[in-house]
Amino acid sequence: MTFVQTGTSREDYLDEPSTLNLSENIGSILLDKLNFFLGFLANEKKEIVSGFAKNYINKFRRLIDNDFFTRNLEKYQNYTTDYKNLNQFPELTNASINYLIFLLELKDESELEKDEIEITRRALIKAWIFPSYYLLEVLTETIDRQEAIKLHKRYITNYYIDHPHPNREESFNLEKLFENRTTGDTTSSEWILVHTMLEEGKYAFKNKNCPTCVDAMKDLPDVELKYLACCYPDYEKFRSYYSDHIILTMEHTLMEGDSYCSRVLHDTRINYDLRHPTKEFWDNFEPGKEKEAMKYYKNHKTI
Repeated sequence: MTFVQTGTSREDYLDEPSTLNLSENIGSILLDKLNFFLGFLANEKKEIVSGFAKNYINKFRRLIDNDFFTRNLEKYQNYTTDYKNLNQFPELTNASINYLIFLLELKDESELEKDEIEITRRALIKAWIFPSYYLLEVLTETIDRQEAIKLHKRYITNYYIDHPHPNREESFNLEKLFENRTTGDTTSSEWILVHTMLEEGKYAFKNKNCPTCVDAMKDLPDVELKYLACCYPDYEKFRSYYSDHIILTMEHTLMEGDSYCSRVLHDTRINYDLRHPTKEFWDNFEPGKEKEAMKYYKNHKTI
Protein backbone atom coordinates (compact mmCIF):
# COMPACT_ATOMS: atom_id res chain seq x y z
CA MET A 1 0.00 0.00 0.00
CA THR A 2 1.27 3.46 -0.91
CA PHE A 3 0.36 6.92 0.38
CA VAL A 4 0.48 9.59 -2.31
CA GLN A 5 0.64 13.33 -1.68
CA THR A 6 -0.57 15.76 -4.34
CA GLY A 7 -0.85 19.54 -4.67
CA THR A 8 1.30 22.57 -3.95
CA SER A 9 0.44 25.44 -1.62
CA ARG A 10 0.14 28.85 -3.24
CA GLU A 11 0.47 31.64 -0.70
CA ASP A 12 -1.41 34.26 -2.72
CA TYR A 13 -4.03 31.90 -4.15
CA LEU A 14 -7.02 33.94 -2.94
CA ASP A 15 -5.63 37.11 -4.48
CA GLU A 16 -5.11 35.58 -7.91
CA PRO A 17 -7.39 36.89 -10.67
CA SER A 18 -10.47 35.02 -11.78
CA THR A 19 -13.44 35.65 -14.06
CA LEU A 20 -17.15 35.09 -13.63
CA ASN A 21 -20.09 35.16 -16.00
CA LEU A 22 -22.64 36.30 -13.47
CA SER A 23 -25.64 35.90 -15.76
CA GLU A 24 -24.82 32.23 -16.32
CA ASN A 25 -23.88 31.41 -12.73
CA ILE A 26 -26.13 33.49 -10.49
CA GLY A 27 -28.52 30.56 -10.18
CA SER A 28 -25.97 28.00 -9.00
CA ILE A 29 -24.16 30.51 -6.79
CA LEU A 30 -27.19 32.01 -5.06
CA LEU A 31 -30.72 31.70 -6.40
CA ASP A 32 -31.14 27.91 -6.58
CA LYS A 33 -30.34 27.32 -2.93
CA LEU A 34 -32.24 30.33 -1.60
CA ASN A 35 -35.33 29.41 -3.60
CA PHE A 36 -35.14 25.81 -2.37
CA PHE A 37 -34.61 26.92 1.23
CA LEU A 38 -37.69 29.16 1.20
CA GLY A 39 -39.80 26.29 -0.11
CA PHE A 40 -38.30 23.89 2.42
CA LEU A 41 -38.94 26.34 5.25
CA ALA A 42 -42.53 26.86 4.13
CA ASN A 43 -43.10 23.10 4.36
CA GLU A 44 -41.24 22.53 7.61
CA LYS A 45 -41.95 25.67 9.65
CA LYS A 46 -44.31 27.93 7.76
CA GLU A 47 -44.95 30.23 10.71
CA ILE A 48 -41.40 31.65 10.64
CA VAL A 49 -40.96 32.22 6.88
CA SER A 50 -41.92 35.89 6.86
CA GLY A 51 -39.91 36.59 10.01
CA PHE A 52 -36.86 34.86 8.57
CA ALA A 53 -37.17 36.83 5.31
CA LYS A 54 -37.39 40.12 7.21
CA ASN A 55 -34.38 39.25 9.36
CA TYR A 56 -32.33 38.15 6.34
CA ILE A 57 -33.09 41.42 4.53
CA ASN A 58 -32.01 43.38 7.60
CA LYS A 59 -28.83 41.31 7.80
CA PHE A 60 -27.93 42.18 4.21
CA ARG A 61 -28.57 45.86 4.86
CA ARG A 62 -26.19 45.81 7.79
CA LEU A 63 -23.51 44.02 5.78
CA ILE A 64 -23.29 46.37 2.80
CA ASP A 65 -22.24 49.98 2.74
CA ASN A 66 -24.46 51.24 -0.06
CA ASP A 67 -26.74 50.15 -2.87
CA PHE A 68 -24.88 48.39 -5.66
CA PHE A 69 -28.08 47.40 -7.39
CA THR A 70 -29.74 50.20 -9.39
CA ARG A 71 -29.97 50.23 -13.16
CA ASN A 72 -29.10 46.54 -13.46
CA LEU A 73 -32.02 45.52 -11.26
CA GLU A 74 -34.30 44.63 -14.17
CA LYS A 75 -31.59 42.57 -15.85
CA TYR A 76 -31.17 40.25 -12.89
CA GLN A 77 -34.84 40.16 -11.99
CA ASN A 78 -35.33 38.36 -15.30
CA TYR A 79 -33.35 35.43 -13.94
CA THR A 80 -35.77 34.94 -11.05
CA THR A 81 -38.94 34.37 -13.08
CA ASP A 82 -38.75 30.57 -12.70
CA TYR A 83 -38.20 30.68 -8.94
CA LYS A 84 -41.70 30.51 -7.48
CA ASN A 85 -40.58 30.80 -3.87
CA LEU A 86 -38.28 33.76 -4.46
CA ASN A 87 -41.00 35.54 -6.41
CA GLN A 88 -43.06 35.69 -3.23
CA PHE A 89 -40.27 37.72 -1.57
CA PRO A 90 -39.02 40.26 -4.14
CA GLU A 91 -37.41 42.47 -1.50
CA LEU A 92 -35.42 39.53 -0.16
CA THR A 93 -34.42 38.53 -3.70
CA ASN A 94 -33.18 42.02 -4.48
CA ALA A 95 -31.32 42.28 -1.18
CA SER A 96 -29.59 38.92 -1.65
CA ILE A 97 -28.48 39.79 -5.20
CA ASN A 98 -27.34 43.18 -3.97
CA TYR A 99 -25.20 41.48 -1.32
CA LEU A 100 -23.79 39.05 -3.88
CA ILE A 101 -22.68 41.95 -6.06
CA PHE A 102 -21.16 43.62 -3.00
CA LEU A 103 -19.11 40.49 -2.33
CA LEU A 104 -17.68 40.54 -5.85
CA GLU A 105 -15.85 43.79 -5.00
CA LEU A 106 -16.41 45.35 -8.43
CA LYS A 107 -14.71 48.62 -9.32
CA ASP A 108 -18.01 50.17 -10.33
CA GLU A 109 -21.51 49.22 -11.45
CA SER A 110 -20.60 49.33 -15.14
CA GLU A 111 -18.73 46.05 -14.62
CA LEU A 112 -22.10 44.30 -14.41
CA GLU A 113 -22.75 45.05 -18.06
CA LYS A 114 -19.86 42.80 -19.12
CA ASP A 115 -20.32 39.12 -19.91
CA GLU A 116 -17.14 38.22 -18.01
CA ILE A 117 -16.45 40.05 -14.75
CA GLU A 118 -12.85 40.20 -13.55
CA ILE A 119 -12.59 39.51 -9.83
CA THR A 120 -10.25 37.84 -7.34
CA ARG A 121 -10.64 34.23 -6.27
CA ARG A 122 -11.29 35.52 -2.77
CA ALA A 123 -14.32 37.47 -4.02
CA LEU A 124 -15.57 34.47 -6.01
CA ILE A 125 -15.31 32.12 -3.03
CA LYS A 126 -17.03 34.63 -0.76
CA ALA A 127 -19.86 34.92 -3.28
CA TRP A 128 -20.35 31.15 -3.07
CA ILE A 129 -20.20 30.69 0.70
CA PHE A 130 -20.94 33.89 2.62
CA PRO A 131 -24.69 33.95 1.81
CA SER A 132 -24.97 30.39 3.18
CA TYR A 133 -23.18 31.33 6.38
CA TYR A 134 -25.44 34.33 6.97
CA LEU A 135 -28.56 32.37 6.04
CA LEU A 136 -27.75 29.97 8.85
CA GLU A 137 -26.82 32.78 11.23
CA VAL A 138 -30.15 34.51 10.57
CA LEU A 139 -31.99 31.23 11.11
CA THR A 140 -30.33 30.88 14.53
CA GLU A 141 -31.42 34.44 15.33
CA THR A 142 -35.00 33.69 14.26
CA ILE A 143 -35.53 30.45 16.19
CA ASP A 144 -33.67 28.46 18.85
CA ARG A 145 -30.08 27.79 17.73
CA GLN A 146 -30.14 24.01 18.07
CA GLU A 147 -33.50 23.78 16.31
CA ALA A 148 -32.12 26.01 13.56
CA ILE A 149 -29.06 23.80 13.11
CA LYS A 150 -31.16 20.64 12.84
CA LEU A 151 -33.44 22.35 10.34
CA HIS A 152 -30.50 23.58 8.29
CA LYS A 153 -28.96 20.10 8.16
CA ARG A 154 -32.21 18.67 6.77
CA TYR A 155 -32.41 21.48 4.24
CA ILE A 156 -28.86 20.85 2.98
CA THR A 157 -29.41 17.10 2.74
CA ASN A 158 -32.68 17.51 0.88
CA TYR A 159 -31.20 20.11 -1.46
CA TYR A 160 -28.50 17.76 -2.72
CA ILE A 161 -30.87 14.81 -2.91
CA ASP A 162 -33.07 16.98 -5.09
CA HIS A 163 -30.13 18.24 -7.18
CA PRO A 164 -27.94 15.28 -8.21
CA HIS A 165 -25.02 16.06 -10.47
CA PRO A 166 -26.16 15.73 -14.10
CA ASN A 167 -23.12 13.60 -15.03
CA ARG A 168 -23.16 11.18 -12.12
CA GLU A 169 -22.74 7.52 -13.04
CA GLU A 170 -24.00 4.54 -11.08
CA SER A 171 -21.01 2.62 -12.46
CA PHE A 172 -18.66 5.02 -10.66
CA ASN A 173 -15.88 3.34 -8.66
CA LEU A 174 -13.44 4.69 -6.08
CA GLU A 175 -10.40 2.97 -7.53
CA LYS A 176 -10.79 5.04 -10.70
CA LEU A 177 -11.19 8.23 -8.66
CA PHE A 178 -8.01 7.42 -6.72
CA GLU A 179 -6.12 6.77 -9.95
CA ASN A 180 -7.32 10.01 -11.53
CA ARG A 181 -6.31 12.05 -8.50
CA THR A 182 -2.85 10.55 -8.05
CA THR A 183 -1.48 10.20 -11.60
CA GLY A 184 -0.50 12.73 -14.24
CA ASP A 185 0.05 16.31 -13.10
CA THR A 186 -0.12 16.00 -9.31
CA THR A 187 1.50 19.31 -8.33
CA SER A 188 -0.55 22.08 -9.98
CA SER A 189 -3.54 21.90 -7.62
CA GLU A 190 -3.54 24.34 -4.71
CA TRP A 191 -5.02 21.60 -2.50
CA ILE A 192 -2.45 19.52 -0.61
CA LEU A 193 -3.91 16.05 -0.15
CA VAL A 194 -2.66 12.64 0.93
CA HIS A 195 -4.45 9.69 -0.70
CA THR A 196 -4.67 5.92 -0.40
CA MET A 197 -7.00 2.99 -1.00
CA LEU A 198 -7.42 1.52 2.48
CA GLU A 199 -8.93 -1.56 0.95
CA GLU A 200 -11.35 -2.36 -1.82
CA GLY A 201 -14.19 0.17 -1.79
CA LYS A 202 -12.54 2.50 0.76
CA TYR A 203 -10.70 5.57 -0.50
CA ALA A 204 -9.09 7.74 2.21
CA PHE A 205 -7.78 11.26 1.69
CA LYS A 206 -6.50 13.91 4.07
CA ASN A 207 -6.72 17.63 3.37
CA LYS A 208 -3.62 19.36 4.75
CA ASN A 209 -4.89 22.77 3.73
CA CYS A 210 -8.12 24.45 2.67
CA PRO A 211 -7.29 27.37 0.37
CA THR A 212 -10.97 28.13 -0.23
CA CYS A 213 -13.45 28.00 2.65
CA VAL A 214 -11.12 28.07 5.66
CA ASP A 215 -8.88 30.80 4.31
CA ALA A 216 -11.68 32.95 2.89
CA MET A 217 -13.81 32.70 6.04
CA LYS A 218 -11.10 33.22 8.65
CA ASP A 219 -12.56 36.56 9.79
CA LEU A 220 -16.07 35.20 10.37
CA PRO A 221 -16.58 34.55 14.08
CA ASP A 222 -18.77 31.47 14.48
CA VAL A 223 -16.76 28.28 13.90
CA GLU A 224 -19.76 25.97 14.20
CA LEU A 225 -21.74 27.90 11.61
CA LYS A 226 -18.74 28.00 9.27
CA TYR A 227 -18.44 24.22 9.53
CA LEU A 228 -22.15 23.74 8.89
CA ALA A 229 -22.16 26.11 5.91
CA CYS A 230 -19.03 24.76 4.22
CA CYS A 231 -18.09 21.28 5.46
CA TYR A 232 -21.34 19.59 6.50
CA PRO A 233 -22.83 19.74 2.96
CA ASP A 234 -20.05 17.41 1.76
CA TYR A 235 -21.79 14.42 3.34
CA GLU A 236 -24.64 14.50 0.85
CA LYS A 237 -22.73 16.39 -1.86
CA PHE A 238 -20.32 13.50 -2.51
CA ARG A 239 -23.19 11.06 -2.92
CA SER A 240 -25.06 13.54 -5.10
CA TYR A 241 -22.00 14.11 -7.26
CA TYR A 242 -20.79 10.51 -7.61
CA SER A 243 -23.43 7.89 -6.83
CA ASP A 244 -26.01 6.76 -4.26
CA HIS A 245 -23.68 3.97 -3.10
CA ILE A 246 -20.92 6.40 -2.08
CA ILE A 247 -20.94 7.55 1.56
CA LEU A 248 -18.51 10.01 3.18
CA THR A 249 -17.24 9.75 6.74
CA MET A 250 -15.33 12.69 8.21
CA GLU A 251 -14.27 13.38 11.80
CA HIS A 252 -11.59 16.06 11.75
CA THR A 253 -11.72 19.36 9.89
CA LEU A 254 -9.44 22.32 9.44
CA MET A 255 -12.48 24.53 9.83
CA GLU A 256 -12.97 23.33 13.40
CA GLY A 257 -9.32 23.80 14.31
CA ASP A 258 -7.87 20.38 13.51
CA SER A 259 -4.58 20.17 11.62
CA TYR A 260 -6.23 18.34 8.71
CA CYS A 261 -9.54 17.15 7.33
CA SER A 262 -9.92 13.35 7.54
CA ARG A 263 -12.19 11.80 4.92
CA VAL A 264 -13.08 8.34 3.70
CA LEU A 265 -15.35 7.59 0.77
CA HIS A 266 -17.01 4.20 1.19
CA ASP A 267 -18.55 2.15 -1.61
CA THR A 268 -21.44 0.47 0.18
CA ARG A 269 -21.88 -2.10 -2.61
CA ILE A 270 -18.55 -3.56 -1.52
CA ASN A 271 -18.37 -2.89 2.22
CA TYR A 272 -20.86 -1.21 4.55
CA ASP A 273 -18.42 -0.97 7.47
CA LEU A 274 -18.46 2.82 7.91
CA ARG A 275 -16.16 3.02 10.92
CA HIS A 276 -13.78 5.94 10.51
CA PRO A 277 -10.05 5.31 11.17
CA THR A 278 -8.71 6.61 14.47
CA LYS A 279 -6.80 9.84 14.94
CA GLU A 280 -3.58 7.84 15.30
CA PHE A 281 -4.01 6.60 11.74
CA TRP A 282 -4.60 10.11 10.39
CA ASP A 283 -1.67 11.57 12.31
CA ASN A 284 0.58 9.02 10.59
CA PHE A 285 -1.12 9.20 7.21
CA GLU A 286 1.93 10.58 5.39
CA PRO A 287 4.07 9.25 2.53
CA GLY A 288 6.79 7.03 4.00
CA LYS A 289 4.79 6.18 7.12
CA GLU A 290 2.58 3.53 5.55
CA LYS A 291 3.59 0.74 7.92
CA GLU A 292 2.95 2.77 11.08
CA ALA A 293 -0.37 4.18 9.88
CA MET A 294 -1.71 0.84 8.69
CA LYS A 295 -0.86 -0.70 12.05
CA TYR A 296 -3.36 1.71 13.60
CA TYR A 297 -5.86 1.03 10.84
CA LYS A 298 -5.70 -2.73 11.36
CA ASN A 299 -6.05 -2.32 15.14
CA HIS A 300 -9.06 -0.10 14.56
CA LYS A 301 -10.75 -2.80 12.47
CA THR A 302 -10.41 -5.37 15.26
CA ILE A 303 -12.23 -3.21 17.82
